Amino acid sequence: MTRYRLGGVLLLLAGLYFVGEAWAATGWEGRPYRWTIDAISELGVPETRYAGGDAFASTRHAVMNVTFVATGVRVLLAGLVLAPFVPRRARRTVLALAVAYGLGTVVVGLFPTGMPSTRADVHGVGAVLTILGGSLLLLALAVSLSGTYRRLALVTAALGLLSLAGSACGMLGIGGFGLVERIAVYSVLVWQVLAGIAVLLGRPRADPPG
Repeated sequence: MTRYRLGGVLLLLAGLYFVGEAWAATGWEGRPYRWTIDAISELGVPETRYAGGDAFASTRHAVMNVTFVATGVRVLLAGLVLAPFVPRRARRTVLALAVAYGLGTVVVGLFPTGMPSTRADVHGVGAVLTILGGSLLLLALAVSLSGTYRRLALVTAALGLLSLAGSACGMLGIGGFGLVERIAVYSVLVWQVLAGIAVLLGRPRADPPG
């Protein structure tokens, strides 16, 4: 398998994130989990919590957190594998944003939100790196691809802007937080799946020299 194809496989594996999140959600106990209101990270909280005297918990919090960590590691590997194929003028920016996105996602999984507050604070930093890093990564990729792959660049830009809009709505309190957060997060993941398909079904490219 060439380096280019390996990168495509790593991108395509982004689809497994949705499997992990859905599986984690089936372990929710207590009040119903509200997909349009509750944050994704609620599925990773290891503690039992209480609201109005009623207990609720994510019994499969480990599944969600492993999914976060695995997603982050996969992104880091994909970035390193595919970096040589990014136009040189944008390579450092794209790689830096991919690292921020990947590391942020790993941090989100290693430091679930909840209690103590210090753990939640670290989680928050990871979440910012993940969500904003992912949005900006797509926009940087759109610019770098615009000269040679215009259709892919347009799709990349559209999903990047959609992700950024979701982030902005979350910060401004517009709409249900769970919904707008998922718009921000899912847009980047969907792009990875589409890009992986494009790489695997497209014209083969030789590995860069050296």
